[in-house]
Amino acid sequence: MKKKVLFHGMVVFCFPVMLWAQSFTFTADSLTAHGAPGDFFDIYADIHNISAEELSLRIIRTQNSLPSLFWQASLCNAQACYAPDLDTIMIPDPMFGVPPLAPDSIAEFHLQILSDPTIPGAAYITIRVENVADTSDNATLSFMATTEPTGLGVVDLPLTGNFQLYANYPNPFNPSTTIPFEIGGARPVNVQVNIYNILGQNVAMLVDEPLVPGNYQVTWDARDLHGNIAPSGVYFYELRAGDYRQMRKMLLVQ
Repeated sequence: MKKKVLFHGMVVFCFPVMLWAQSFTFTADSLTAHGAPGDFFDIYADIHNISAEELSLRIIRTQNSLPSLFWQASLCNAQACYAPDLDTIMIPDPMFGVPPLAPDSIAEFHLQILSDPTIPGAAYITIRVENVADTSDNATLSFMATTEPTGLGVVDLPLTGNFQLYANYPNPFNPSTTIPFEIGGARPVNVQVNIYNILGQNVAMLVDEPLVPGNYQVTWDARDLHGNIAPSGVYFYELRAGDYRQMRKMLLVQ
């Protein structure tokens, strides 16, 4: 089974992501990908030259935390995927016919990830794109691909028929909290439940899949997208279901 998603990094609540360097942007829509053990993930991002000059870029994998030797992650351009142990690729790359990035043009970059078919796990990978002529001109994105259970459960409660994001419990919480929500309507809809910090940065994505109408709950264990324990503070959790958006506040006390 192949999954295709897009990167995204820092967001301000429900707005699209665009990470700016001096001469290019690194854009994306999703920082996490979830599937079953053995799934094949293709995770895409765009690099847009916003300067008036051709760019030569270096794409570097600065973190490659894989849960076992049976996971593999390869850097790819629009023409080819490289060996899993290669941590740096270039634009241009004459071997694969990749030219320098012309002004106002977009280069496709993606990661190809093969997960362990037997044991669930989570891979944490960080990518930095830098201008070869000026390495201070750069942008970095970190993301996660996981085959671990999401903690999403169905709740047997009467349906109101509406989209609702309910109060989490407990609140304040430590070490985990449960977030209940209802999916209304009459047909399946794409659903996301995201966690943001007080700066509007995406801390975690708990749900990212189509759901049929019903009552659900999902647990947040206070871990961020890198698998680290989030610090104490105010966080916001958001339900996105089709065009519906709702956000509520919670307090993590470590």
